[in-house]
Amino acid sequence: MKNNDASERLTALLDAAVDAMIIIDHRGIIELFNTAAERIFGYLSDEVVGQNISMLMPSPYRQEHDSYLHNFMQTNQPRIIGIGREVKALKKDGEVIPIDLSVGEVKNSSHRQFVGIIRDISEQVQARKDTIEIRERLAHVSRLNTMGEMAAGIAHEVNQPLTAVAVYAQACSRMITNCKPEEAHLLNDKLLNSLEKINAQALRAGDVIMRLRGYVKKHTASRELTDINQLVKDTINLAQIDTRLLDHGITLELTDNPPQLMIDAVQIQQVLFNLIRNAIDSMQDKPNEAITIRSRWTEKKLIEVSVVDTGTGVDEENRATLFNPFFTTKESGMGMGLAISQSIIQSHGGHLWYQNNHSNGSIFLFTLPSNNDLAITNDGQ
Repeated sequence: MKNNDASERLTALLDAAVDAMIIIDHRGIIELFNTAAERIFGYLSDEVVGQNISMLMPSPYRQEHDSYLHNFMQTNQPRIIGIGREVKALKKDGEVIPIDLSVGEVKNSSHRQFVGIIRDISEQVQARKDTIEIRERLAHVSRLNTMGEMAAGIAHEVNQPLTAVAVYAQACSRMITNCKPEEAHLLNDKLLNSLEKINAQALRAGDVIMRLRGYVKKHTASRELTDINQLVKDTINLAQIDTRLLDHGITLELTDNPPQLMIDAVQIQQVLFNLIRNAIDSMQDKPNEAITIRSRWTEKKLIEVSVVDTGTGVDEENRATLFNPFFTTKESGMGMGLAISQSIIQSHGGHLWYQNNHSNGSIFLFTLPSNNDLAITNDGQ
């Protein structure tokens, strides 16, 4: 009688639980399936008790489960027991959903049993996806806004080679028109020289357009191994569209052993580009002083990139709100650059912050993780 009462109380407790709870034996056969599990999976308890737990798993988990359980019984070495993790589950109607799964072994039982505690995290996963999508949209808008602010510089950068193309083309036309019969043998060399110049200037204009297109286009976030030092140099080439940078110049102090980081190159380039332009804006009264960009390894095996200027700096009262959305000290601008940059760096597992430059001005720094899972260095570091 007492055993029946204990069993009834246990069943009542399990059915009252918000999370799904499933108990299986050492063969993976379901022995208990609580009310929350019925709600999540769409099965009644009678439909699953006595069946293999793999019926609730999509491929490839279904095929792997029995072998994993067998290996655990043989070696007693768990892979997920005692450790929560995010996996996929299969509902009765065929829908695959993300779940948070924790597995534990039932101690002092008449036979070996395992209990799984399951939570449907579909809403959290969707919210995470929505947050990422919103961040990418904001980043794209910010890139377009930056290009709008630089319209004059872009026009100048593209107009120069196009003007040169027109000038050389007109020169070719004049040479052909004015060429005397006795000088015809000299014409080929002159035309060839001018055509080579036209080609070079056309390639220059094309390169500017290609860099701009790669920067402003809407792209699906993707990460690949990228040399951080080369990314810095590529960003400088893009930033030179703002002709003020040519007056300042940039001093590079880059690590000799740059890592190949697993990053979204366009997003990290956006962060660098934003920091470089902020440095230019702060140094309007010092057009001949250079901006310094550094990359170095930290003691925590992080790669740190810093952009250093000798401009006006940031007032102490503004430092606390520096990375807040819509905060800006500029007369024009969205006030989203630093907020979006911080979000991008955080999504890469890094940190972006501000320091005073002791010699006057500002230092903006960010770190990116460089552990073995995310980065490969040239020397195996």
